[in-house]
Amino acid sequence: MNPELRNLITLQDIELKSAELHKQLSDIPRQIQDLNDELERLTSAHEERVAIAKELANRRRTLEGQVDMLQTKLSRLKDQLMTVKTNKEYTAMLHEIQTAEGQIREEEDRILEVMEEMEARDQDIEAARQELGTESAGLRDSIRAAGDSVPGLEEQLARLGAEKEAVEALVDRELLARYRQIAAARKGVALAEAKDELCSCCHVRIRPQMYADLLRTDAILYCDSCSRILFTREES
Repeated sequence: MNPELRNLITLQDIELKSAELHKQLSDIPRQIQDLNDELERLTSAHEERVAIAKELANRRRTLEGQVDMLQTKLSRLKDQLMTVKTNKEYTAMLHEIQTAEGQIREEEDRILEVMEEMEARDQDIEAARQELGTESAGLRDSIRAAGDSVPGLEEQLARLGAEKEAVEALVDRELLARYRQIAAARKGVALAEAKDELCSCCHVRIRPQMYADLLRTDAILYCDSCSRILFTREES
C-alpha cells in the first residue's frame, strides 16, 4: 500500500477517535445534569408521598377532634334529657341526640377510611424509601463516575493530539490539504473503504478498472460518487 495512504488511514482513525472522545467530554455535563434531575425527581416524588401521609394524619386528628366535640355535645344532651318536663321537649331532645349519634358514626367512618389509607400509604412510603435509597446511591455513583472520567478522557485526547501531529508530518502537504478539504465536506470522513466493489460510505459501485487498480497499484484514487479517498482494508 502507498505509505501516504497508510498514514492517511492512521490519521483518520486518530481523528475519528478524537472526535468521539470530544463528544464524550461534551456530553458529560449534560449527563450529570440529567442524573441530578432524575435524583431530584425521585427525591421530590418521595417528599410528596410523605407530605400526603402527613396531610392524612392531620385530617385524622381533625376528625377525631370533631368526634370529641360531638361526644361532649351528646353527653350534655343526655344530661339535659333528664331535666325536660314535657313530651314535646323530650321528643325534640331525643331527635338532637339521634342526630349527634349519627354525626359521630359518620365521623368515625371517615376516620376508619383515613386510617386505612394511612396504612396503605405507610407501606408505600416504606417501600419507596428503600427504593429511593438504592436508586439514589446508584445515581450518585453514576454522577461521580462521569466526573471522574474527565481527566482520563482529556489524557487520551492529549495523547491522540500528539500522535496526530506526528502522522501529519509524514503526509505530503498537498495530499493532506486535499484530505482536509474532503473531510470538511464529508463530516470528518475523508477516506472510504472499498469492499466488494462498493464504496463503504456512499454505497455506490466502483468502476471495475478502478477497483482493480486499488488492489494492484499504489495510486491515490477517489470515489467517483462521494470524492472520498478509497482504500482496501485487505491490504491495509
